[in-house]
Amino acid sequence: MNLCVQYNYSGTPAYETLDLVQQSYTKVHPYLSLVICSFGIISNVVNILVLTKPSMRNSINCILTGVAVADMITMTSYIPFVYYYYLMDSEYSHTSLAWKTFMAVHMNLTLTSHTSSIWLGVIMAALRYFFVRPTSARGARTLDCRSTLVLIVLTYLGAALLLIPNCLATEIEPCFNNATGVVNWHLKQPTFGGSDSNMLHTITFFIYPVVGKIIPCTLISIFGGLLLHTLRETNRRSRRLKGGGDASKKKKNSSAGLANGGHNGGGGGGGGGSSQARRTTVMLLAIIALYIISELPQSILVLLCIFVEGFFQNVYGALGDFIDLLSLINSAINFITYTAMSTQFRETLTEMFSGCWKPLTRSCRSVNGNQNALQSTKYSKTPPAEV
Repeated sequence: MNLCVQYNYSGTPAYETLDLVQQSYTKVHPYLSLVICSFGIISNVVNILVLTKPSMRNSINCILTGVAVADMITMTSYIPFVYYYYLMDSEYSHTSLAWKTFMAVHMNLTLTSHTSSIWLGVIMAALRYFFVRPTSARGARTLDCRSTLVLIVLTYLGAALLLIPNCLATEIEPCFNNATGVVNWHLKQPTFGGSDSNMLHTITFFIYPVVGKIIPCTLISIFGGLLLHTLRETNRRSRRLKGGGDASKKKKNSSAGLANGGHNGGGGGGGGGSSQARRTTVMLLAIIALYIISELPQSILVLLCIFVEGFFQNVYGALGDFIDLLSLINSAINFITYTAMSTQFRETLTEMFSGCWKPLTRSCRSVNGNQNALQSTKYSKTPPAEV
């Protein structure tokens, strides 16, 4: 049964504009993506170093570490791909069996790591909501780092199992070139609908966008909305309590003067902890929003590949560079988000680099001191000049 809607792309203004934009952007994409990947790999290494510090170890930061590892895998695999595919001039490198084998591995590896990343985002949003929602038994709802690590490993394994049909559907086929006598290798293009449809391709393109994109995007949106609602309710309660506290404080000050100043300071410390929790929740909401902005459009496009005939070849292929760019930005931007929105991350990062800088500074001072001592010894042994 043909499930596809037929549409004529050629000659339409929208298609011609898309093709023109794609051709122009292709010249910039390899250099831009290499810069983003280089920054993203370095920044994710820093994320891992900071988030695994003893003072930073908790369930949420363990998950963010797992996200950083998955994003590093995605960007590390993308660098050789973009170099060979866009910057290498040799046609043989594009059609050799070794190159196409790497392409097949790269496609499935990055899909697996990217799927792991978004499902870890779902788990992070769920854990944060269960932690901040207003109940009495908060301690019973937290996970220790060991349990969280098991959950991260299971997420990686689940993503790998999910992508097994996609691995099976990835085929490399030979094509003999009569003019040159060389066998060129190509990745078989997926087919949907019509008499030449491939059932495995259709199943793969149903499973991946639904389980790997739409369901996690829906869940992360739900938990993000619940987190936002809880944050607003918490702020509303804090304002009410603050108003009551101010009235009580005025009453006490009228009778006791400045005798209770130390207690007021303690209350401020408690408010600081609540403020830190709110900032953490806001930061996680920003990460959730980035996931949704990055993943939801891709989910819709992949589904259109199934239901609109020729969409994969004519539209999705033309948008491929932009889709890759969006995913790479999402993988590389977390360091900026953490630094901008987390005081604890900034403080730990500063302590880590200052700890590395002090021994280097001490070593440089020691070397300079030794050089000065040698020079003074040299000058002391020099005989006085004759008059």
